[in-house]
Amino acid sequence: MGKRRNGRANRAQVACLVFIALLALLSCGREPGRSAAAAAPSQTTPPAVPTPPPVDRALDDRFAFIAGLPPASPSYLSWQEEPSWKDFAGRIGEAWADFDSSILEPLRIWAGKDLGEAREKTTTLFYPFGGPDFVTASALFPDAATMVLIGLEPVGNLPDFARSSAKERGDFFNDLGALTSGFLKHGYFITMHMLDTYSLGHVDGALPVIGFFLKRGGYSVVDVRRLAPDQKGEWKNVPYAPLMKRPRRPYGVRIDCLPPGGSSLRSVYYFSCDVENPTFPPGSPLFRFFEGLGNLTTFVKAGSYLLHYETFSNLRGFILDRSLFVLQDDTAVPYRYFKRGGWEVTLFGKYTTPVKDFSNVEQKDLREAYEDPLENVLPLPFHFGYRWRSQIENLLLAKRPSRAYKVPVAR
Repeated sequence: MGKRRNGRANRAQVACLVFIALLALLSCGREPGRSAAAAAPSQTTPPAVPTPPPVDRALDDRFAFIAGLPPASPSYLSWQEEPSWKDFAGRIGEAWADFDSSILEPLRIWAGKDLGEAREKTTTLFYPFGGPDFVTASALFPDAATMVLIGLEPVGNLPDFARSSAKERGDFFNDLGALTSGFLKHGYFITMHMLDTYSLGHVDGALPVIGFFLKRGGYSVVDVRRLAPDQKGEWKNVPYAPLMKRPRRPYGVRIDCLPPGGSSLRSVYYFSCDVENPTFPPGSPLFRFFEGLGNLTTFVKAGSYLLHYETFSNLRGFILDRSLFVLQDDTAVPYRYFKRGGWEVTLFGKYTTPVKDFSNVEQKDLREAYEDPLENVLPLPFHFGYRWRSQIENLLLAKRPSRAYKVPVAR
């Protein structure tokens, strides 16, 4: 029995020595003080890159053709040879190149330098009275996930080129050329001119004009959907289809798109609506929709001074309650509301008397602020708006005071 116990003990000692030797081999070359977990290679999986949603090639081609750019589909080849489209594409291409170099490029550089914090915190750009002016909004806030454009103009339809005659296509591009070239020259749309053009029916609303700006800006179209409130006031959206009859306002459209070279979806809304107090009361379907917008920056230019009047006090109150930042010229919220509310205001450009089309809207307090040497008024290296001839422009950037703004509500 003693020999057996000794043999078992010897075998146990050998096994222990072997185990110690294996541990020594495994730890050979390991840095002192590092645990086995630290020595093991990282098993962390890199975050997956989100897959961009698919582009709707048919819609994207139609938008490209509207913009005077050759679509990918060969079905457009014969229409590209029509004199009306070739003339439109040539003229608008030159006008766009000039607009891009003289207006957009300085604007982009300025915005990248002077709108840093506002850009960083903005997820929604709210653009009252902007009509279909997507191009200015996207140049100022290219990373905003949502842009909301508002105008009196109808949404309209995309042209169905396959069902159109050569003359109808020619009429469309003649009218679209007049609308867009006017904007590229002045930097804003004249509402009555737009409504006159839309009444002819060749370009029957804002949707083709927004499409023009999207494709000229290098965006790709993912989806287009119609929006309208139902009988309960809840907003419904349906896939794009031509409208035979113009709906009652308010109603809208949403264009989902991808920015140039990007994979993050952007949504561009356009609402045909009247935002005067009687048709824009708190609790109305459109007011509730806007209440659901988050991290809001409001932008207004060439706003006809409507926000100076009490008949637009509901919209003015909404902007002051909901905006983190407001970027505007003197045609928007009067300066006194920002000073009274404790907003941090930065002034750009130069203030001058409003153009003769508008009376009783001069702001003496804003003029005094621009003339105050302590205000440190900053330059504005681009021009747009009502004074495009004299090139005397102004912008104001207001940052909400530390008090909390009204948070988005469910819609």
